[in-house]
Amino acid sequence: MKRLVCILLIAVLLCACANTSGAAAKEYGADFAKRVEAAWKEQGYLEDMARFADEDLFDYYGIDLAACKGGIGYVDAMGYTTEAIVIVADEAIAKEIETLLSNHLAFQKETFKSYDPDALKIVENAVLERDGGMLVMIVSPNAQAMLETLRNVTP
Repeated sequence: MKRLVCILLIAVLLCACANTSGAAAKEYGADFAKRVEAAWKEQGYLEDMARFADEDLFDYYGIDLAACKGGIGYVDAMGYTTEAIVIVADEAIAKEIETLLSNHLAFQKETFKSYDPDALKIVENAVLERDGGMLVMIVSPNAQAMLETLRNVTP
């Protein structure tokens, strides 16, 4: 009887350690960002936007795509407000990039506060989310719709 109790206790402890979050973590493939890009294009969200070159993501945000599994970035081709970025990386790298993008949004808010209330509202409603190694930043009047489209793309 004691042996059975010990075995059950060990099994419970192993299960608790193996799944501390209560849910299985999503694993995003390297092509996830490209599939999101295709879905956003299909919905027309990227029509007035220009794709960032890998070097531009580094120069503008400090994101080194060579250290990531995959990623895309778009910027407003007609103005200066709209931005959309999806990165897939190891969780530690995604967390570092999340800090970079959070700082970027804080800077944008401070900048627009003094002279462009319309742009400020868009930045204040921006999306910045990380799910493990997947990170998304959307600065757009369509931010919530774009996020919903992203959520419908299979990891």
